Amino acid sequence: MQIYNQTRYVSEFTMGMDKTGREFLSLVVKGTFDFPDDPKGNPEPSKNQIPLVMADEFTGDPGYSATLWESDFAFRKKACDVVLNGCAYALGGRPAKTMRVGLKVGKWSKVFDVFGPREWRTLGPAAMATDPVPFYKQRFSYDNAFGGVDRLDPKDDLPGAYLPNPVGIGWAAGKNHAYLPGLALPNTQAIDEDISSPYGDYTPMSFGPISRAAPTRLKYAGTYDQNWIDNVFPFLPADFDERYFQMAPKDQQIPFPAAGTQVGIVNLTPSGSEAFRLPETGLPLTVFRKRDKVFDRVVYPDTLLFDTEARVFSMVWRIDIPIHRIITEFTEAWIGLPTDAMLRARAEGRGYIRAVAASESDDA
Repeated sequence: MQIYNQTRYVSEFTMGMDKTGREFLSLVVKGTFDFPDDPKGNPEPSKNQIPLVMADEFTGDPGYSATLWESDFAFRKKACDVVLNGCAYALGGRPAKTMRVGLKVGKWSKVFDVFGPREWRTLGPAAMATDPVPFYKQRFSYDNAFGGVDRLDPKDDLPGAYLPNPVGIGWAAGKNHAYLPGLALPNTQAIDEDISSPYGDYTPMSFGPISRAAPTRLKYAGTYDQNWIDNVFPFLPADFDERYFQMAPKDQQIPFPAAGTQVGIVNLTPSGSEAFRLPETGLPLTVFRKRDKVFDRVVYPDTLLFDTEARVFSMVWRIDIPIHRIITEFTEAWIGLPTDAMLRARAEGRGYIRAVAASESDDA
């Protein structure tokens, strides 16, 4: 399929499949924008557009660290994922023990507290936290949110794990109380929770994507039992739920955003706050199967990705169209509004390249 892209955005197409085994053309477009330096300014497309993420990226070893950026090739999303990776900043250049950070997109918002490094101590059967070490800048992700694997006992061959976030820190099994001193506490916590025990049940807090194996996400993946092995593999199980494709936690899934939606970022950059409006979010997409126009709509982003350290954000659009026989039956896709030459080529039944060549010849 030939793609004619009238934007600066990056794009790619591939094949997707639903749980019935039906194959689809999947077209993904990603546009990256710079934060405006002027408080009254608007985001502009970045000179260097961030490439599409082809496979999940992690902060460390895959399976043992947090997901940094997930592949942009999710098949389908029914809501818009909002994801942010970054650091908390103390205000005014003065170190702080804790800062409240926040992200707002339209009517949706999320806030939590970020702490400097701290450790567990014990006093008899009780556990207590040390005072946070003041910080100017504190990174956060699910790596340093509440959770983790309890490897305190070196003789334990089967250490327990906090399943909601096994890559985190601060959790321990009660049987290992004697080994507790020195274990790091999480650097984030929910504003309505006080992490007062390593043996408690607390909400891991971050703005990043959640693991594909997180219980809150895995429950949508379906059943992979012997029947699936014998009769369904390599297709998805019948009870697969497409909500599995959402990489953001439920409280970071919003309606598809419109142009002009207000964005607010608090204590995630050295300035303390950033505010701007989303640029045009409606992206015209057109796809042809030979002479037939099989898709012609304005599409809205189903993913917002914020990188506050790089001061950029990306919007991701995607569509899926059923394949009749083979993916090569799709001949052409337009991203953005078509040019007059593209429209003329279609009207005259010629390919776009031939039409442009003919137009240039006429001008000469």
